[in-house]
Amino acid sequence: MLLRTLLALCAVSLAATAETKVLENVTLIDGNGRAPVSNASIVVTDGKVVYAGGKSGAKPPADAQKIDLTGKFVVPGIINLHGHLGAVKGLVQDPKNYTRENLMSQLKLLSAYGVTSYVSMGSDMPVILDVRAAQRTTNRPNETRVFTAYKGFTGKGGYPTKAPGMKGLPYEVGSPAEVEKALDELAKQKVDLVKVWVDDHLGKEPKIPLDLVKVIISGAKKRGFHTAAHIFYYDDAKTLAEAGLHGLAHSVRDKDVDAAFIASMKKNNCWQAAATFTREMSMFAYATPNPFLDDPFFQPVTTPEVIKTLKSSERMKMVNAAPENMRYKDFLKTAQRNLKKLADSGVRFGFGTDSGPPTRFLAYFEHLEMQLMAEAGLTPQQIIQSWSKHAAEWLGQSKTLGTIEAGHWADLLVLDANPLSDIKNTRKIHQVYIAGNRVK
Repeated sequence: MLLRTLLALCAVSLAATAETKVLENVTLIDGNGRAPVSNASIVVTDGKVVYAGGKSGAKPPADAQKIDLTGKFVVPGIINLHGHLGAVKGLVQDPKNYTRENLMSQLKLLSAYGVTSYVSMGSDMPVILDVRAAQRTTNRPNETRVFTAYKGFTGKGGYPTKAPGMKGLPYEVGSPAEVEKALDELAKQKVDLVKVWVDDHLGKEPKIPLDLVKVIISGAKKRGFHTAAHIFYYDDAKTLAEAGLHGLAHSVRDKDVDAAFIASMKKNNCWQAAATFTREMSMFAYATPNPFLDDPFFQPVTTPEVIKTLKSSERMKMVNAAPENMRYKDFLKTAQRNLKKLADSGVRFGFGTDSGPPTRFLAYFEHLEMQLMAEAGLTPQQIIQSWSKHAAEWLGQSKTLGTIEAGHWADLLVLDANPLSDIKNTRKIHQVYIAGNRVK
């Protein structure tokens, strides 16, 4: 009897301290692909959605905080499945930059641009584990939610170990025993996924043997982890899909995919987890003064000094002096054709940018990626689902993230204009919420 009384008192106390807010008079685009709901309400209690739908169906408590958002559009927060955090300041990538202060600054920037979850893909330092642990004590962070592969895999001296600041970050493995040892370390860190680089950088660097990648995939599965692969070539992607890979972290770029490739992806439930069009674009974008450098939406993500450098004749000469940079124009077109083919054929796809390294600007490139997806022929609804429902499903977080529905965290992007009319309207940000807390 005493126990029942104490439990009842506890329930009353919790109910008394519950915080409820109602975002009302909005057009709701919930991420499930359904038609938008006009004159909608979203009821949020203690950071989670308890109701999302027509205003007449909302039954909030009398003391709920009501937020009138007449004329606004609400979509799920953006989940980016491929990026790199922490190591860049300005145009310099260096592990010395990977401080808690720099990481938190980047997460705050991402949140202001509506990116509410971010997967850092294999180039991290221990501080990210501390930040992730702190976020998950309540699951109501004040900045973008972080997921991490921590340290990715490559072969001995393989790509991307020659990139500035990357030597010593990935596991450079040459045998199954080394793979298993590294996977044990990742398991202890409770990573969110496993990452492997499978690329020779256009023939300039060693590529990890595919047989060793298969060991990584199977070993990760035994430990309960999915694996994502940085790929470039058709043959590598198809072979790894057949080996049980969970997702391609980039598009195939050396040739157009065909029916055999599509069949393999579907049969093995391998996702095009991220297309990363902005990565290809960044290789040639600064050969001339790029118009987005003058975009007011872009300018807060970096410094005037960086913008000045990227506009300089010296920088443009440097970009044009590397012949392979211009090849990426064709690689981008191939990647765009391939994503459209995969989407039309029913291959599942998510959203990712490979933002974070120098000139691949966090926060802005997420929105630029959407524009390039639209240019590839995807509809705004498909693009929204790629960074909401689909992204959460691929990440294994669909029970609490990805869509605006009861039981999910209220990670929300409030817009001044309809993104279903023009996906670039995601840049017209009115408010951002993470777990029901408004991002300042």
